[in-house]
Amino acid sequence: MSNSTSKPGAVQCGICGEDKPQTQINHPFKDELRWVHCACSCEINRIDDFKREQASKAKGIRINKILRLSSSMEDIRSLSFSNFDPRKGSEDAQKEVKDAVENFKDRGKLGVFIFGETGNGKSHLTASGGNELINKGYAVIYITEKDLFSRLQATKNFKNEESFQEIMGACLEADLLIWDDFMSSQNLRPEEKDWIFQIINGRERANKPIWATSNITPKEFESEEIAYKLDDKGRTWWRILGNMNCVFNRATNYRKSKAMSRAMGISIEEYEAGKRG
Repeated sequence: MSNSTSKPGAVQCGICGEDKPQTQINHPFKDELRWVHCACSCEINRIDDFKREQASKAKGIRINKILRLSSSMEDIRSLSFSNFDPRKGSEDAQKEVKDAVENFKDRGKLGVFIFGETGNGKSHLTASGGNELINKGYAVIYITEKDLFSRLQATKNFKNEESFQEIMGACLEADLLIWDDFMSSQNLRPEEKDWIFQIINGRERANKPIWATSNITPKEFESEEIAYKLDDKGRTWWRILGNMNCVFNRATNYRKSKAMSRAMGISIEEYEAGKRG
């Protein structure tokens, strides 16, 4: 601020050498206007660039920290839509995952629930979509239900490297949580039911999606009993249905077809054609 009401001389920007713009503002203690030199546009741009750089670094650290929670990260990162072998019956699931990737921001908390026979490509599809989002700068966790429960259980050991808060916090904070083999546990302990509800409810409140895969059958999906497997009031199950597009993957078990065709000395196509015949 100038020492008087007179307009001061020009001051050059240290970056571009041009005169800095000037404007008048109210003096904080006197009832008069004083001239001040403003930041040059190039100085403002430099500050904005620095802020973006710092934000990008912070996000990178956050993403890498969250990625470390994922199960078998090296195997997962190799999966993509380009190396997915489209199988008859998987069209709807693939379409849904691709839509979830392309419209990720607009979909908000709307997730994906893909169920069907084991080995039919559900995990490959969700991992492929998750990898595309990672490449776009989103923080994604891919974890199996068994691994999640084991790691949360292990936090009861005070020597454990991960704390309960770190694991639960990452599951709630990640832009996307891919929950593989959801409801694969035959008998859920009360604390496991509570963990599931904490994650489902927490991500709903944060407007963040979950992509889940499950081996439940269409009969199980439509049954009344399944709603009460997660809690005695069905609140968790209805939150899942309310926040996810549910898709039945009709494709057959590829791993089984591959093993059987090898044992019989025929191609996978021949084996599956024989089954249909």
